[in-house]
Amino acid sequence: MTGTGAPEEGRHLQQVTAVNGFAFGVVGADIHVFGSGQPLYLLANWRSEEPADPDWLRELPSRMLNARRLVVPFVGREGDLIRLGEWRDTGPRLAVRWLHGPGGQGKTRLATEFAARSAAAG
Repeated sequence: MTGTGAPEEGRHLQQVTAVNGFAFGVVGADIHVFGSGQPLYLLANWRSEEPADPDWLRELPSRMLNARRLVVPFVGREGDLIRLGEWRDTGPRLAVRWLHGPGGQGKTRLATEFAARSAAAG
């Protein structure tokens, strides 16, 4: 940082202000907040992840456990994908589907696969 408080070339300056005990910092996204201070979630169209560099993954093997890295190919769950597709194609135009279950059961991978197939289907 320079002495003037301006960001250096190629850097960004983020200022977070707390009002009545609430403070939110957001990088690269929008956030909307109720008057009560509770944040709303921003919904966006799904985008595929860029493949991770294998050397970067090997530096910390735990990175490979992140479902978004798609280290292991998606297999199975065809029945779930068919039911989700039917819900998408026959339900109301604007609807939400709740995927729930214990951690490690494949919710994120299922949602990612369904989003990819939905994007491919238009």
